[in-house]
Amino acid sequence: MLKVHSIETFWTQDWPWIRLVIFLQWCMFRCKYCHNPDTIPFENDKAMSWDAEEVLNWLRKQQPYFWDNWWVTFSWWEPLFQAPELLPVVKKVKESWFHVCIDTNWFVQSEEAREILKLADLILPDIKHIDPKKCLDLVGQSNENTLKTLDYLDEIKKPYWLRQVIVPWYTNDEEDLKKLWEYVKTRTSMERLELLPYHNMWVSKWEKMKLQYPLKGVPAASTDDLNKAKAILDKYSDKIYLRG
Repeated sequence: MLKVHSIETFWTQDWPWIRLVIFLQWCMFRCKYCHNPDTIPFENDKAMSWDAEEVLNWLRKQQPYFWDNWWVTFSWWEPLFQAPELLPVVKKVKESWFHVCIDTNWFVQSEEAREILKLADLILPDIKHIDPKKCLDLVGQSNENTLKTLDYLDEIKKPYWLRQVIVPWYTNDEEDLKKLWEYVKTRTSMERLELLPYHNMWVSKWEKMKLQYPLKGVPAASTDDLNKAKAILDKYSDKIYLRG
């Protein structure tokens, strides 16, 4: 049974096209800028437990609104943590001709996780920080597994859109951005590198959960911050995109 945090229909943010999104519970990262700390604990009284048929039945009910193109994303934050339960769901969804997207932080390296990545049509991975020590400080995990998964996606020729959140004082250093592109320019299946702005609008959610927000005082990334980061990376590639 999948632990489902929430579901959304007609979602247009963060992912390509209009999508049905199934947000799963639990994450092994502890990002200082986490937008949804309520999804981190695996045991959540509000989480739903769904099996493959229940997920598929819900998706089929939405099909009339999507004409011939049915898009579904499994997200938050880390759907692959539940890979043994998610794999049979993805198999059934693919049999029903849905386009499947996996939104992942790439930490899980299990065989079931690899099989899901093979079956999916598009992968949307985050690279939290190119520097392993800075990554550990920012999100509580090294980037070692992330980079291993990049290698795997290139090996199986799976298309992916890589994303980097631009966090002032943390991920917008020019030398780090150069290192990022020096690494990803060797990737063969990456279709684009998207730069997303850090927002601090989620502080109230942390406070409501009686948690101390680690980046209190860090300003939200401005349009200028994003444009500066893009200008640095544009020197190396035409695959750089901005997301609002």
